[in-house]
Amino acid sequence: MSRNPSPFYSMDNQFGESLPEQIAKYILEKIMKGEIGPGHKIVEEYVAQELKTSRAPVREALYLLQISNIVERIPRKGTLVKSFSTIEIREYTEVMIGLIQMALEFSKGKWTKDSLQSLDETLNFMSNKFLAGELLAYQESSSILTKYLFEVAGNKALSKFYDESVYILNVFAKVKWTNETMDNFHPKMVKLVHSIKENQIDQGKEIIPSLLLDTLTE
Repeated sequence: MSRNPSPFYSMDNQFGESLPEQIAKYILEKIMKGEIGPGHKIVEEYVAQELKTSRAPVREALYLLQISNIVERIPRKGTLVKSFSTIEIREYTEVMIGLIQMALEFSKGKWTKDSLQSLDETLNFMSNKFLAGELLAYQESSSILTKYLFEVAGNKALSKFYDESVYILNVFAKVKWTNETMDNFHPKMVKLVHSIKENQIDQGKEIIPSLLLDTLTE
C-alpha cells in the first residue's frame, strides 16, 4: 500500500514555493494562531508524520524559521519557539517604522492610477474585516497592504529587510492584539492611505510611528 501523499504536493505550491518553504509557512501559521506557543518544542519527526513527508524538508523548514529568528535551537533541548521580551518587540517595531518610512520615500513618483486603485481595494477589504470585527483576517489584510508599499517602492534590499522583520511582529500581533487595538489602528491606516492618494507622502511618513508604537501600549 502506498503512503498518502503530502498535502503540500498540490495546488498549495501554485506560487512556486519549495516544500521546506511551505512547511515553514505552515508552522508559522500555527504559531500565529496560538496553536504553538513560546517555548514549545517542535519535533521534526512529529511534523513529518503530520504532513506525511520525510524529515529532511522539515529540518530545512526549521532552519528557515531559525534564520528568521522565529525559533531557536538549544543544545540538548531541540528546536523551540522563541520568546520575545517587551524590549525586543519594541526594538523590532522601531526598525519596522524606519523601514516603512523608507518604503514611502522610495515610492515617491511611482504611484500610478492602477497601483492607487489596488491600494484602495486592499483598504476596502481591511475596512470590511474591521467592521465585521474579524481580528485575524484584519491583521492579515493589514500585512498585505503594508507589503504593497514595499512593492511599489521597488527596492529589493529594503523588501528583504522587511521580510526578515515582519514575521516576528506578525506573531506578536496575533497574540497581543485585541479588538480595541484594531479600533485604534484602523483610523490611522485610513489616514495613511489617504495621504498616499493625495500625494502627501511626507505626511504619511509622520503617521507611521504612532500607527505602530500605539499597538504596544494596548
